[in-house]
Amino acid sequence: MDFSLNLSAPSIKLMDFLTDYENMTRFVPMQLKSVTIIEKNMDTVITEEVLEFKTIIKNKIIQQCIHRRPSPDKLITEIISGPAKNTIITIKCKDIENGTEVHIDIDLKLSLKAKIFQPLIKKVYKQALSATLYKMNTVAMEDQT
Repeated sequence: MDFSLNLSAPSIKLMDFLTDYENMTRFVPMQLKSVTIIEKNMDTVITEEVLEFKTIIKNKIIQQCIHRRPSPDKLITEIISGPAKNTIITIKCKDIENGTEVHIDIDLKLSLKAKIFQPLIKKVYKQALSATLYKMNTVAMEDQT
């Protein structure tokens, strides 16, 4: 699943927000309850996230992710534990004339138990990521004024 958004904020500011893992709850307060950095080195950051969903599926999920930033404009996150283990999310920010084009590619992998909810989970991922990026855009633009 992949999609793009055009936002008015500068790409560098959006990437700063996307890689400020421990403050990510600022942008996703309803679902993302906490993010803890477990390990950090030059190439990777490993986090543990606690997510809580109160939609059709009321569930608390604890997952770990490895975040890699192979270039200043690209972030690759691999979920290494939890029901979406082996899911890879790639976010690329490209400067455009009036801001940033953000391209998101999600290679969604689900446990057998969660597979029945795949259509719903895809929809939730897209909505949550879009909403998060729009909030980041708003904050970035407010910071510039």
